[in-house]
Amino acid sequence: MSGGEDRDGEAAAPLYVYESKVHCANVLLSLEEQRLQGILCDVTVLVEGREVRAHRAVLAASSRYFLQALLHNGTPGESEPVITLPDKVTAKGFAPLLQFAYTAKLVISRENIHEVILCADFLGVHNLEDSCFRFLQAQLQNDSQHAINEIVHILVESGSQYIGYKNSS
Repeated sequence: MSGGEDRDGEAAAPLYVYESKVHCANVLLSLEEQRLQGILCDVTVLVEGREVRAHRAVLAASSRYFLQALLHNGTPGESEPVITLPDKVTAKGFAPLLQFAYTAKLVISRENIHEVILCADFLGVHNLEDSCFRFLQAQLQNDSQHAINEIVHILVESGSQYIGYKNSS
């Protein structure tokens, strides 16, 4: 069989692959809209006593904690799972992470950065450490001593991999 023939000896049709640059963003946007409207949500997360409805697949894809909890929580045919988060996961830290899972945008501020980092670490949310660290570095330029203390405190408390970070500038 030559390279241009299929099994029946006929010439294979040329193959074209289309890759959308916006499909992933559109799927996330649609899932976020569904979540906000309560459509097709199939899990409830309890954080500080508040119920948050979400999609299992989004939570599991965004967090090692939720993946494990959903794999080991419940039996087939059981009603929708309810996952109660421990006290160390606060609503103030969880809300930006849930938004990130659905929008790929993390909204952090001086008021929530500490709780977001601690919650992200506990929940095993992927790829946030660099963003949070860059935010804190920018704060360092605005208010050096306060930011240094904040960075050290947060990184030590979270057990972050950045404890050994050295500024190369």
